[in-house]
Amino acid sequence: MNVGAASAALAVRSALEDALEGSGHSWRRIEAVVAGLAGLDSRLLYAHLVPHIVSSLGIGHRLVVEHDAHVAWLYAGRGGNVVLVIAGTGSIAYNAYGGRRLIVGDHGWLLGDEGSGFWVARAALRRLLKALDGRSGWDCLTRGLSERLSARSGDELGYWFYLTRGRIERIASVARHVVDMAEQGCGPAAELLETGARLLAEAARVAAERSGAETVYVAGSMFRSKVFLGEFRRVLEARGLRVAERRVYPALGALYMALRRVGLGEEEAWAVVDDPVVVEAARMLYEEGGGQEVGR
Repeated sequence: MNVGAASAALAVRSALEDALEGSGHSWRRIEAVVAGLAGLDSRLLYAHLVPHIVSSLGIGHRLVVEHDAHVAWLYAGRGGNVVLVIAGTGSIAYNAYGGRRLIVGDHGWLLGDEGSGFWVARAALRRLLKALDGRSGWDCLTRGLSERLSARSGDELGYWFYLTRGRIERIASVARHVVDMAEQGCGPAAELLETGARLLAEAARVAAERSGAETVYVAGSMFRSKVFLGEFRRVLEARGLRVAERRVYPALGALYMALRRVGLGEEEAWAVVDDPVVVEAARMLYEEGGGQEVGR
């Protein structure tokens, strides 16, 4: 939704080309591709997007397009009754236990995505604008953002926001500055992260109550913040829910689906996914990509 169907298709093709590079395999050897894409909540969007990817890749029925939360959820809980929460550029609480897909939150950067990188960034930038306009005083958060973004007036910040870097993921990347300042002891930055974490924890709580789940898994760049994760965990544990410690690498859920599609049994497919070499490769890709997902 943010980048358009054609750009999304090109991104999938680029990822496949990178994966094949140096492997000795050609496009003709590909038997299945599973693409987990953020924002794939609408049937209309799905109908519009999939033909673009199919035509771009030229692999037809070998392509499976899924919601990114679903592939992450599948890897997190092995299809069991757990809630998966992603907080990257956007945010979502998700469960598909028993074949019933449950989404709480989400709704995109304009209407929802509470606790996401974009939500944190927008709140911080609004705070900076008030300081630049003289509507509020300066603190460590606003001073730090002004310096890091080289924004000395509301006009400069507006130009940066709307014209120079108006893409959603670029705006969301400001959240990394907020995380850095919170870890350096900036109280207002920490308070902002804690507010976002509480809002996202509420989505997770509702998803857990509606599905009967007792365990919540997390993924996405915002959970790299100790402040954010700590407050998220505190709120849910106070409600009797457990936040799993195990890292979730969404690509491994897509790999499992691809292996099953080409005929491997459930145990055999999970054995491949759980191979230490495969897990380490997924970890490296995940961390090099900023946790998505920022991403979602």
